[in-house]
Amino acid sequence: MSKRSDDSDAEEVDEALLQRFKEVVEAAGTRQRASELTGYSTQQISKWIAGKARIPFRQAAILAKAANRSLDWLASGNGSPLLGPDFSEQRASPEIEGDDDVVFIPLLEVIASAGPGIENSNPVAKDHLPFPRRWLDQLNLPVEFARFLDSRGDSMTETIKEDAICLADIRWQRPRLDAIFVVVHNNDVRIKRIGRGMEGRVTLISDNPRYETEVLSEPEARSLKIAGRVVWAGGKI
Repeated sequence: MSKRSDDSDAEEVDEALLQRFKEVVEAAGTRQRASELTGYSTQQISKWIAGKARIPFRQAAILAKAANRSLDWLASGNGSPLLGPDFSEQRASPEIEGDDDVVFIPLLEVIASAGPGIENSNPVAKDHLPFPRRWLDQLNLPVEFARFLDSRGDSMTETIKEDAICLADIRWQRPRLDAIFVVVHNNDVRIKRIGRGMEGRVTLISDNPRYETEVLSEPEARSLKIAGRVVWAGGKI
């Protein structure tokens, strides 16, 4: 099976970040090893190192974990690059939160569509990804209520980039106009803003102006379930 490639435009180059990422790749092994870990081609790994393509968060987390490097350090340059001495045992047991700086958050076996719905409304955790505890604190999100999920589609750009990995706060069950939610409707998992219309109608709103607002009738709206609020997708929402 061929390796994946992501030719999306690189954001403004952060030379210090690229140097840290290069160190992570080297610590994880060869570029071939990084390719095997992430599922992307060695050419794509080279593009990430050179700043010619955006580094996906999930792949950065996988490589940081393999290199025994702090994800917080990789992203921001803060703190020590090396993880604590007990971290290897905690990585082997993803249900353990991690050291004082890093927690492991379940990655759900679901793809939430920022476009047409994708079915999988009762997901289980297929993996656990490391995330800086300090960032969770800034989001006011206790780790037990945090869930990662993949997204597909571009209907929420530019707020959420296409194919971004999203972090949801599953405590949220009621909509707010100034927030973005993971919603389940007819077994489809979607990422949308939610509005209210006349006579009990509910609207599903996209941030990309190319997509029209969807209107659910009052009977349809009754079956809509809010599974959580999206609070992070490569950055705070």
